[in-house]
Amino acid sequence: MSEAQFGAIPRLLDDPVFVFESLAEDDGLPFSPAVQQHFFRFGDIAAYWRSTDPDSELVGEFHLTHLYSTSLMSYTWEGTNDWERDLYRELRIFDDTPRTGTGYMATLRAPRGTTDPEIWFFDMHNGVMEMDLDYGTYLDTLLVTKGTIGWQYLFCDAGFGDPGFTPVAKGLKEMLEVFPRLFPDHDYSGLQARLRERM
Repeated sequence: MSEAQFGAIPRLLDDPVFVFESLAEDDGLPFSPAVQQHFFRFGDIAAYWRSTDPDSELVGEFHLTHLYSTSLMSYTWEGTNDWERDLYRELRIFDDTPRTGTGYMATLRAPRGTTDPEIWFFDMHNGVMEMDLDYGTYLDTLLVTKGTIGWQYLFCDAGFGDPGFTPVAKGLKEMLEVFPRLFPDHDYSGLQARLRERM
């Protein structure tokens, strides 16, 4: 079972020069060429899928938002202390999971002046954690994992026994056993090593 969709292509958001100049001038975000080369035209790109095998744990979802249209985390979550409140005012949500309702979101940490934003992952049950990758690597890994639920934990400082990682570990293990056979052109060895480190 799967469903995918491309959002509309808003006229102004189709122009990367306009988008990145506006982000620099209006929001103080002069994103580097490394970020700009991953520009996409659609207002959003989303997919949701689930294995048809009743014994499978495999399910995936992503909902990527155009960089110009990201919203601040502080509009969605207040935070429970001053550190979180300050951080959430710097986080811009660019990927979330509205169909599965997992409460997972990926964000850019982008205070004014940022050229290469940090990537932070939010699990509504376990809070926010920095990911060990950049924006381009996030998008590349999203393509390889097909948005398998919880893949982001492979790039966070979390492992088996941690509340957020343990529930998704079985699905990640299955993904890394099945996907190399289904998609032999992709190299899953790096992700497999990350999973072993966390198990």
